[in-house]
Amino acid sequence: MEQAMISPRRKSGWDSAEEALLQVAVDRCRAAGEPLKTAFAEAAKETGRQPNSVRNHYYASSKTGESAPAFLPFSEEESLSLLKTVLLARSAGESVRACTLRIAQGDTRRMLRYQNKYRSLLKSRPALVDRARRELQEKGDPVFDPYAPSPAGPGRPRKTTVPPDTEALIRTLCESLSELLRRSAKE
Repeated sequence: MEQAMISPRRKSGWDSAEEALLQVAVDRCRAAGEPLKTAFAEAAKETGRQPNSVRNHYYASSKTGESAPAFLPFSEEESLSLLKTVLLARSAGESVRACTLRIAQGDTRRMLRYQNKYRSLLKSRPALVDRARRELQEKGDPVFDPYAPSPAGPGRPRKTTVPPDTEALIRTLCESLSELLRRSAKE
């Protein structure tokens, strides 16, 4: 049987050759009475993908009856609009999760996509966040600063770093214990 290794560098979207390869592996496993996990492993090896990714694609495409859609990136305008919406909601006291769920109209998958994108933008695109904040401030809207330290609120306090004086105390304690162990070893 002729096997062509499909390029492992491609990670998004499935072409017709990969779809056919997966279907052949699934058909063979079903005919042999083997678990589908075997088919996913075979297809993963041939396509250079992870077996779980192959499995996820298979089940996603079988639900819709067609190939799962490729990853849809956010445009610059969508990213800016998402930032503005969430920043305005945050300045009104709404949580990121509640805001993104509202934007997604109750669809939790879309909500997670929006929430992850917002958090990713905060981490990787501070210039775009600053631009969104400036545009909102120019309109006179109150704008939440996602980079400002959050005030203590109800619930469990956030983890904090150990103050320097505590580190010195721990270091002294460890040195004292070491000295005591050395003394007891000599006796």
